[in-house]
Amino acid sequence: MNPGDDPPMRWTAPGYEAGLEALLAALAEATWPEPPEGFTYLTQPRPMRAVLTGTLAGPRGPKAVVVKWNRPDTLADRVSRHVRGGKGVREGSVLRALKRASLRVPEPLAYTDEGDDVLVTAYVTDLTPLPPADEMPPPLLEDVAILIALAHAAGLRHPDLHTGNLALHDGAPILVDLGSARMGAPLGERERLAALAAATHGLLGDARRSQRLRALRLYMRQVHGGNGRGHARTHARAIEDLLRSVQRSFRRGRDRRATRSGKHFELFATPSGAHGVRNRDCTDATWIARTEPWLETLPDNLEELKSGGAVHRKGDLVLKSYDRVATGRLPRPIRAFRLAYALRNRGIEAPLPYLAVADSSGAGLYVAAWVDAPNLHDFVASGRFDALEAEEHTRLLVGLGRTLRRMHDAEVTHRDLKAPNLLVLPDLGIMIADVDGARVRRGPVRWARRARDLMRLDASLDLRERDRVRILASYHAALPFPPEPLPEFAGEVARLAQRKRGPSGLPR
Repeated sequence: MNPGDDPPMRWTAPGYEAGLEALLAALAEATWPEPPEGFTYLTQPRPMRAVLTGTLAGPRGPKAVVVKWNRPDTLADRVSRHVRGGKGVREGSVLRALKRASLRVPEPLAYTDEGDDVLVTAYVTDLTPLPPADEMPPPLLEDVAILIALAHAAGLRHPDLHTGNLALHDGAPILVDLGSARMGAPLGERERLAALAAATHGLLGDARRSQRLRALRLYMRQVHGGNGRGHARTHARAIEDLLRSVQRSFRRGRDRRATRSGKHFELFATPSGAHGVRNRDCTDATWIARTEPWLETLPDNLEELKSGGAVHRKGDLVLKSYDRVATGRLPRPIRAFRLAYALRNRGIEAPLPYLAVADSSGAGLYVAAWVDAPNLHDFVASGRFDALEAEEHTRLLVGLGRTLRRMHDAEVTHRDLKAPNLLVLPDLGIMIADVDGARVRRGPVRWARRARDLMRLDASLDLRERDRVRILASYHAALPFPPEPLPEFAGEVARLAQRKRGPSGLPR
């Protein structure tokens, strides 16, 4: 298929014609999405697709296959199928093009959208997930970089290339899911940079900057020859700028899940006029009826966690009450639910949000998971910090600095970033327990704003000077470097913290 050509609506590899006809007849008699006789689910069925596995008659006898059985679920899906053809046809044509380019992909055997929308590929056995980016050995990283470079050279455009779309087979990477991919002419320079930013986000998003640069050098070596260092150095900054844009768009897309009913969340309203949102992954519909009366009267036998009566513990739940808000404003429990989910989307530990509900005035209740861990203030004041081994001592301080840097780099600030609002987990990781002061920004966090957030934590911690500097040093060491050296940056935070403490000089 040449770039721009429309793929045929029906194609079968030689010898599989009769097998495809038998499969289509069996699917026509089956009730969606129940698999026909001889087939089983390979993955959990979804409203728009069922992935099945079984055998198909071929030229050398029965062959183990994977069947993607697509079904238009929305109006957009129906329009897309009418205008562009079925999903199976589009993915099958991409697989055939990549196979002709000698790339490692599942072997396409048949596809059609004349009736049922179906793609059949050979079943690839013994697939294993890619290791985490930071643990990927250099030979495997090189194989992945070469595979992506060859795919781009072949004209592959994949807007959702991530670790779930690649796997290891016989120790080498293979592209396994190309449902949203398209083929065209080889990528131009600007399009290549955008594709590299998207691939970096999907495949190497959690990797060290050095690992990402190594992958870029390997990619450029495949594209331009030589050792790739010069081309990698030339384009690294542009790719990093594009990567931030990709990450921002991805996070906001994930954040929107909590604003509407879907696979993971349910928006609900009750007969009394209350409304809210619950997490489908860890609650069921009975939670709504169970928690609605708590708007009027909290349950008995609660443990008060903060003075003032707003935060309580009930077993493995934390209940936080909120007052009414001005007309037209988002109720604070709903906002807290969304913020906790947004933090978790950004790799920042926060208690798992279960449910939020508010009445017509905006007053309501936020319910989250109880985390059995001391807050950072108590951890230091009780002497547990000083009792740590030297290695644990360093790990906690460095981890705290890196957590705060990750939060700011993910475009989140926190106006109440105090030691009592941070939890020290059993593995000495850091969790943000109180999300009310957090705010998701619409662009990079300025360094003056970062210093003010760090000042609040510094002012609330009773630590030795060298420990404070270690926190800031680990924050400062991550790339990209701050615009001023560490001594000046630490000095600015210390000056702001001293002003926050006041004449007494005591943490507050």
